[in-house]
Amino acid sequence: MKSSQILLVLTLVLPFSLLAAPTDLTNEERVVLESCTSLNNTTKELTAAPCVYYVRGFLAGSLSTKSTFIVRETSGEFLDRAYRTRVGKQTSEEQPIQLCLPKDKNIEQLTQRLIEHFSPPIESMEALHTQISDALGVELPCS
Repeated sequence: MKSSQILLVLTLVLPFSLLAAPTDLTNEERVVLESCTSLNNTTKELTAAPCVYYVRGFLAGSLSTKSTFIVRETSGEFLDRAYRTRVGKQTSEEQPIQLCLPKDKNIEQLTQRLIEHFSPPIESMEALHTQISDALGVELPCS
C-alpha cells in the first residue's frame, strides 16, 4: 500500500518536474544569442555575424507567412473595412503587429536598425524573438 502511494506521487510529480526544468540551448542557439548580445558592443562588420543571418531569416519567415505580422504597403483603408466586416469584434486575444514595409526598404539596413534596438543580455530564443518583434514595431509602424 505504501509503495503504491509513493509510486503514485512519483508518477504525478516527475512529469511536472521534467517540464519545469530549463531547456538547454543547442550550440547553434548559443552562438546566435552570443552574437546578438555582442553586436551592440562592437563596431566590426556585421554582415557575417550569425545574429544578422538569424534576423534576416526571421524577417523572411515572418513577412512571407504574415502570421505574426500584417504587412501593408498602402494606407489600408479597404483592408481595415474588409477585416472589420468579416471578423467583427470576435478576434483572438493576441493581435498581430501591423507593419508598413515601404517598397524601397533595404533589408540589410533594416536588419542593422533592428539589431541596434537589442538590449543585452539576450538569454533565450524567446527573448530574442520578442526583441525582434518589438524592434519591428518601432521601425515599421503603420501610423
